[in-house]
Amino acid sequence: MKKVGVVHTSSNNAEKLLEIAAYRYPDVKVINFTDEALWEHVLDAKGQMTDRCHEILAQDFNRLAEAGCEAVGLLCSLVKGGIETVRPQVPVPVIVYDDAAVERAIEVTPDGGRIAVIAMKKTPLPLAADAAGSAAQRAGKTIWVDQIVVESAAECLRETKNQALADEYFIRYLREHQDSYSAYVVPQVPLSRIMPMVRDMKTPVFDSMESLLDGLVNRAWDGF
Repeated sequence: MKKVGVVHTSSNNAEKLLEIAAYRYPDVKVINFTDEALWEHVLDAKGQMTDRCHEILAQDFNRLAEAGCEAVGLLCSLVKGGIETVRPQVPVPVIVYDDAAVERAIEVTPDGGRIAVIAMKKTPLPLAADAAGSAAQRAGKTIWVDQIVVESAAECLRETKNQALADEYFIRYLREHQDSYSAYVVPQVPLSRIMPMVRDMKTPVFDSMESLLDGLVNRAWDGF
């Protein structure tokens, strides 16, 4: 059985990732590695990835490689900084979730097209937008990237604490604006939960978890 591994800085998303893997890739074993201590190091460094943080992340990836994982992924954009200094220290491919998502989005977008990097909060948007710019450059395309916070969904969640209702607002926005974009990228990790409800859209939606798993299983050696 093929093994792939994923590093998290919080345990919140590990179970959902396993659920997705069970129905998308039943012949693949996903090994989750949660390192909350890494995030504490980042906090102590005022949000920066220091040399020590890079060393810890490389060690986490190497533990997964030693456990037989053929590729490893990172499901946290906040410790993505400096990932290129980590990759040479790991003997298997390393994929970051938003890189995987934007790579797919750029592939389906024609030269001169437009994609939306979209979420209920701003934090993950700039990094994903930067990744989209790099992917477009590699593909030799000029792609416009909009960064969007769906304020109606965010406000609903703040005021009502009703996740399902906020998701409805978010999905409504996707549907109402899809003619403006060739693809959506949703880099807010928990929003992978909406994927079963948007598969019928004509504009493809690339999320965090499914895109990462697809990259780890099928595309790890592509080099992104």
